[in-house]
Amino acid sequence: MIETPRLHEALRLVGYGLSVFPLQGMRASPSGTLVCTCGSPKCEHPGKHPLPALAPNGLKNATTCADTVERWFSKARLANIGMATGPVIVLDVDPRHGGDESLHQLEAAYGPLPLTWRVLTGGGGEHIFFLPPDGIEIRNSAGDRGGLAPGLDIRGVGGYVVAPSSLHVSGRTYEWSVDHHPDETPLAPLPDWMMAALARPQAGAARSASDWRQLISEGVTNGSRNDAVTRLTGHLLRRFVDPTMVHELVQAWNLARCAPPLQPEEVTKAVASIARKELKRREARDGIR
Repeated sequence: MIETPRLHEALRLVGYGLSVFPLQGMRASPSGTLVCTCGSPKCEHPGKHPLPALAPNGLKNATTCADTVERWFSKARLANIGMATGPVIVLDVDPRHGGDESLHQLEAAYGPLPLTWRVLTGGGGEHIFFLPPDGIEIRNSAGDRGGLAPGLDIRGVGGYVVAPSSLHVSGRTYEWSVDHHPDETPLAPLPDWMMAALARPQAGAARSASDWRQLISEGVTNGSRNDAVTRLTGHLLRRFVDPTMVHELVQAWNLARCAPPLQPEEVTKAVASIARKELKRREARDGIR
């Protein structure tokens, strides 16, 4: 085994108890620019989506098994590293969408963030790591859509981030902040004010099309399966998809994308419950008693 920087970092993360999996990497094109190893000239997420040859189920293939990680990153030396979130919560600060200013305003209101792990991203932003709160599930959220503020994304249960040593399309690599390296800095708990904002249901908050695409393609893990099945069922029924078709679609999605899948009877029960509620909603809307 020849230990590359990518393999070294992947094993380091495993040593911290974090699960990793291979992402597409970046390679030089004939013109000298960097392109995604997926080969698509129109790739929307270069170097950030799963490598199907080694991780056919994407995030669900994430592991803490050092032998598997060695095999993956020895075989695919250009592969970037995906790190599953949930055991850690990551605040993704994107300056291109006002993340720096949003964080400045929040810190002015609630005080500075505690000392914790930080990664400088290839895109010029930061990933700030926190311990999740006990007994409260923190899910993914984007910007101000049920999250914190513009330019501040949260990666929690069912999500992942690109890990250090990975190569960005800009040509820069993701690197641990010198003053916030996990070998020298403790991982801080999620601040109370942030937990309150993220755990509180957002009234009227609608999921974006990209959020639904992410849910459909990446699936969910144990702990958020029932909620995902309920939300997906409601989404389809509100768009007047036939209930029988909804049942079949959600059953198929559960088998393909939930890790591990719910029992079929659990899905049937959830779909039937949401269908009854949707029928009552329509009757009330139409004045039917």
